[in-house]
Amino acid sequence: MHNLINSIFKEAEFDNNERINFKGDFSANFSFFTRTHNNKFDFYLVANFKEGEIKLDSLKKQLDQCFESILEEMNETGIDKNLSFLLLLETESIDNSIERIRYIYNLEEDPYDFKKYVLTYTKSQVDALKTYIEENAQLPLITTLNNLLQEKTLFASFKKKEEDRSTTEKQEVLLYDLISKLFIKIPFLSVIIKQECLDSLKQEIDESLNQTQAEIVNLILEQHSNDPELHIDGILNKMGVEYNE
Repeated sequence: MHNLINSIFKEAEFDNNERINFKGDFSANFSFFTRTHNNKFDFYLVANFKEGEIKLDSLKKQLDQCFESILEEMNETGIDKNLSFLLLLETESIDNSIERIRYIYNLEEDPYDFKKYVLTYTKSQVDALKTYIEENAQLPLITTLNNLLQEKTLFASFKKKEEDRSTTEKQEVLLYDLISKLFIKIPFLSVIIKQECLDSLKQEIDESLNQTQAEIVNLILEQHSNDPELHIDGILNKMGVEYNE
């Protein structure tokens, strides 16, 4: 997952700033990304842990130490107001336990220092996404992610009830769950809406009518065009049909 996130940040024009000397016992788990060009001013502290590997109090202490290191070594005005933290949390299942929900809530809702985001994932989800990315290597990574997010088949599987999903659809759910989280938890990822040409409704209707039905419809439309106030009895009279209430 760490490599995937690195690739996303790189394509979004972030630099992996390796000169920051983080303090603390878990400093090796942290990376720092900066984007200070093209009128952009963003900073992300990213950490990768397995669920249960670090307690919330210990993580917050480590964050304070990382924050101090960044402010000491980065000569950028306003960095404290433009810094975000992204926690990549590897789990065994996509189903959230009460403990996990509490952990995520207490971290993300902590108002101190900077914005915090927790992105949970499983190894099987990352493997599935890597396979898809490799099969679509001719496209930019973020474009591939956008295409997956707007894939109707995946979304349909995701919306189905668990008991109604086939084996294939269950795998699709794992993939779509991760994709949707990426766009929710990484604010600079924007959804690029794909433009689709819609079929003409009139053409579909015309193609579904037989000759007699088409003639009737054309006659009705012609009469209504000549006289918009013409009611059903008048239309039927024009067609030579007796109208009875």
